[in-house]
Amino acid sequence: GKGLPALGEAALLLGAFREAAHQHASLPDLAASLERSMTRYLADFEPEGEAGERFVTALLVEIADAEPLVRMTSCGHPAPLLLGPDNTVTVPRLHPAPPLGVGITDPNYAVDVLPFGPGDTLLLYTDGVIEARDQNGVFYPLAVRAAQWTDHAPEALLDRIERDLLAHTGGRFGDDVALLAIHRAPIPHPGNHLQRVQRGHASVSGQ
Repeated sequence: GKGLPALGEAALLLGAFREAAHQHASLPDLAASLERSMTRYLADFEPEGEAGERFVTALLVEIADAEPLVRMTSCGHPAPLLLGPDNTVTVPRLHPAPPLGVGITDPNYAVDVLPFGPGDTLLLYTDGVIEARDQNGVFYPLAVRAAQWTDHAPEALLDRIERDLLAHTGGRFGDDVALLAIHRAPIPHPGNHLQRVQRGHASVSGQ
C-alpha cells in the first residue's frame, strides 16, 4: 500500500519483529507471533470500509553460519533469486503462507531450506520490482537481467539493476521498490564472511 496507513503497518511490523525475534527460535513461531501483532493492529486501526483489504507480505530469512544453506518462511512474499558463481540464476519454489493480517486461522508456516554456499548471492526484492512496466506494459524481467551480473559484488549488482530498472520504466516507478543483496564470500573470514548491501526506494503518497 501507499500513504500513512502503509507507514503505520510497516512500523508496527518492524517493531513486532524486533521484539519477537528474541523470543521465538523457529521461523514458523516468529511468523505466528507477527500475525498476531498484525491482527491486533488492524482490529484497532483498520477503517471499516477496508476490512480485510489491508495486509503485509513478509519473507523471514535465517542464514546459517556453520552450514551452506538458508532457511525461509514466506508470508505471501515473492521468492528471492539465488545467483551462483557459475552464472546461474535459480528461482526457488517456496511454500508461502497467506500475507500477515489476512486473518487466516492457523496458517501453515512452512520452512523452505535452500543451498547458500560460498560465492552465492541471495537477491531479495519487493513486488514493485517485478511488476514495474515499460511503456508497452511489459514487466521487468528481473531473473533474466540479473543473470548478466551474477559475478558482481552486491553493491555493483544493485547498481546495475537499479540503472536497468530505471531505464526499463523510463525513470518512474508505479510502486515502491526495494532490493537487498546478501553474498557469502568464497573464502570465509572470521566474523565477516557475509556481505550485505541493500537499496531501497520509497514513494509514499498521502491519502
